Amino acid sequence: MAEKADWAGYLGTAWAETIDEMDVQLAQVSTHALAALDPQPGERVLDLGCGGGATTVEIAEAVGAEGCAFGLDVSPSLAAIAKRRGAHLPQMTVVAADAAAHDFAGRTFDALFSRFGCMFFDAPVVAFARLRAALVPGGRAALTVWSEPKKNPWAMVPASAANEIMGPAEKLPPGAPGPFGWATPEIFEPILAAAGFAEIRHAERRIEMVSGFGDAPDPIDRAIALAERLGPLARRLKDAPEGTAERVRPMLRERLAPFLRGDRVVFPGAVRIVAARA
Repeated sequence: MAEKADWAGYLGTAWAETIDEMDVQLAQVSTHALAALDPQPGERVLDLGCGGGATTVEIAEAVGAEGCAFGLDVSPSLAAIAKRRGAHLPQMTVVAADAAAHDFAGRTFDALFSRFGCMFFDAPVVAFARLRAALVPGGRAALTVWSEPKKNPWAMVPASAANEIMGPAEKLPPGAPGPFGWATPEIFEPILAAAGFAEIRHAERRIEMVSGFGDAPDPIDRAIALAERLGPLARRLKDAPEGTAERVRPMLRERLAPFLRGDRVVFPGAVRIVAARA
């Protein structure tokens, strides 16, 4: 419940306030995700967790005037950005809503797409059964999720610095709503199968993520500023005592140094591209 409420509230707002940076940071992910979807002219595509609409716009341009790109995001702040970005595309619609409860009003889609919108449902089987019902028979799903945390230092490095100063974070059970809720096939394959999907398969893709934009002259300072706004460190700092961020920063600076490349902090990472049929 907290994940959904957070994305509808402060997390969605923080992402919206850093939207241009996040689009650049996730550019490689978007390339892999959209290649897996391979949208065709005339198709109707549902973009689950569309965020600021970067992927929805690309889908809308690919399906053309005879198609439909329908973006859905629980964050009103992000949905508002997506609407502005797609205002020139009549085939693109964006709605701020929870996909687990949204009434698609008889809409049917040829494909379900998501870049990191899958992992936050309290009742994922129920939510994905609802999403499957919005697909035409045999419609396809192309879903991108984070691989295991150990393969994603963009999350683990700030988290380890926080743990060093604040103590270990609460350990979540496998499959709990969160960025790594679908990190392994042992989690997402049974969910999709129980929701009625078939032909479930997945492939891992390695990526690089650039962190550190803005006006600060030191790229590590810029990366720290982003980590304090979004990601595992930001979540822990949200309710931490005053002054905690100042205590964490020296440790985080030390742990970010190995990832410095020129004037950017660059992390390796890994995602899974999940495919299925309705």
